[in-house]
Amino acid sequence: MEISHEDDAMIRAIVLLIAFAVTTGTAGAEEASINLAGIGSRKCSYWLSGPDHRLEGTVWIYGFWSGLNYVAASSQQDQPKTNGTAMITAVEVACKGNPSQILASAAWAAYIDSNQK
Repeated sequence: MEISHEDDAMIRAIVLLIAFAVTTGTAGAEEASINLAGIGSRKCSYWLSGPDHRLEGTVWIYGFWSGLNYVAASSQQDQPKTNGTAMITAVEVACKGNPSQILASAAWAAYIDSNQK
């Protein structure tokens, strides 16, 4: 797939906007009205509250992480070298550290942390 200079600039802008919005914390993400689909907009405590929520969140995390990898690859940025188990464990650690944050914030933090290793 060929990425034009304009597409590359757009992708980078989107990544920066997502990074800013998600890393501003739970209140910032909710106030910014990020249009998150599914359980990603729910608090970590909800995700961790039971097996059904856990499964729904895990599927959401896989999709979110894959989307971040897609954007990173298409804009020639580094991607974390991790497997599904390590990915979910990293998000779980982030969630347990701050159960009141939204799942998207925890997944983003885990993605960034995994990418720095």
